Amino acid sequence: MSTIEKAAAKLAARGKSTVEQNRASGASPERAESPVAEPVMQGKRQGFSRAPEQFCDIDLTHLVAKGYLRPGEGKSQLAQEMRRIKRPLLLNIQKSRAKDDAETPANLIMITSALQGEGKTFIAINLAMSLAAELDRRVLLVDADVSKGDITGQLEIQTHRGLSDLLHETNYIDEDAVLTSNVERLSILPAGGNTDHIDELYASDLMETIARRLASADPDRIVVFDAPPILATTEAVVLARYMGQVVVVVEANKTPQDAVGQAVQQLEGCANVSMLLNKTSHRESGGYGYGYGYAQGRRRRAEASQDDSMANDLEAQD
Repeated sequence: MSTIEKAAAKLAARGKSTVEQNRASGASPERAESPVAEPVMQGKRQGFSRAPEQFCDIDLTHLVAKGYLRPGEGKSQLAQEMRRIKRPLLLNIQKSRAKDDAETPANLIMITSALQGEGKTFIAINLAMSLAAELDRRVLLVDADVSKGDITGQLEIQTHRGLSDLLHETNYIDEDAVLTSNVERLSILPAGGNTDHIDELYASDLMETIARRLASADPDRIVVFDAPPILATTEAVVLARYMGQVVVVVEANKTPQDAVGQAVQQLEGCANVSMLLNKTSHRESGGYGYGYGYAQGRRRRAEASQDDSMANDLEAQD
């Protein structure tokens, strides 16, 4: 039995998650992706109340050179793998529309890992790019790993405001510090200034308010949080309680089984916990890839690729 299967079995023994996935709007996950080959600047507000619009210009050439998905790219192996990851997440959002309880909106998705260096930020950025290709969706990518600022660093965003700054305020404006970008339908909320008290800030009523407002401000938007590793800090577990879906990235043949077990244990009670197993090896072909599985006690699925270049990218990014 693999590590991911053992983690799934552990959750299965506990039964269904004590928190049901809740109401959030969503379009069909089977809609076609945008055929646009090149990114288009947004240049307009997105139809909801927000602070004055701010813009960031992502260096897409440099980003792609580092192994990330090019906006509008649809035929590459990486693009196909991101589709396999996003479809179950979109389906959960669609299913949640019929539910009245909005305690944990399904359009709030947290990407984390048990330990550092397992590829969570690589997954978060590529997932956001892939979700932004959906014609009826918009995406907000939140850098919630304040101490490292991985999203902000990888996208090379120059800013002095972000999530941590909002959490120090009591009269913040909705959507303040959110940056539109030159990638169509993609916005960014940077990490903000570093602080020694981010755990307490995440545990505050204001963090819950911000999360709910980000989820409800635009019914067609998906909010993806790149959170710290679960076992490295306490922030991810605190943040997870606001999320409608949690994806735990696990590196195959490297992450200790007990680390995966501890991470799963700390997420007990969270809605829709799933696991992404990356860099799985295939002896028949000598290739590498990754799989995606649910660890909810109800189902699990694994899909693996045979792409060496993606394995190298995952290994190089945190």
